[in-house]
Amino acid sequence: MRAFSTLFIAAAFALSANAASVSKRDISPAVQLCLDSITSAGAQLEVVNTAVLAFTSSVGIIGANKIHTLEQVLETRLKKAGTDCCVQIGAITLPEADAVLATVEVLVPKVTSALSAITSKKSQFDAIFLATAIVKNDIKALDTQTKTLDACLIAKTPIDPPSYLITANGYVTEINNAFSAARSAYGI
Repeated sequence: MRAFSTLFIAAAFALSANAASVSKRDISPAVQLCLDSITSAGAQLEVVNTAVLAFTSSVGIIGANKIHTLEQVLETRLKKAGTDCCVQIGAITLPEADAVLATVEVLVPKVTSALSAITSKKSQFDAIFLATAIVKNDIKALDTQTKTLDACLIAKTPIDPPSYLITANGYVTEINNAFSAARSAYGI
């Protein structure tokens, strides 16, 4: 569930940049670490989403706890991405921004899909004592991590040309809307 946050953050930087056009030598080691952390969080988001899609109430609280454990890994990876992207690097160059946007561009639909899956599985979680409470906490924690990372990445996005920031803000809005729908479905 926390994996959704990573997708949201990545989406904030997603532009229609072509990763092939960015030379590795144009990317500083600090930005590469950020890219690697975002990629790692995105991979864990896929693991969480797969587990959520397969979840049924018949697996009980043990199954819900397995998803929660996977979410905790995602949350840890999001925190690392926050440190690697927000603390370790300053302003980024246009080639670095292209690389970040190209890396995270594919994450927005994955984030929205994962949040949609959580929403669609609400009745399954509701059927298990305490499972919905766990999911609510995971949604809140991932939303918080995502917002922190979104704000940091938006702050580092170049403002010239304006299309970078416009696109980044559009993806952040899409992610925020998906979180809003999940929060609403769970009464958060």
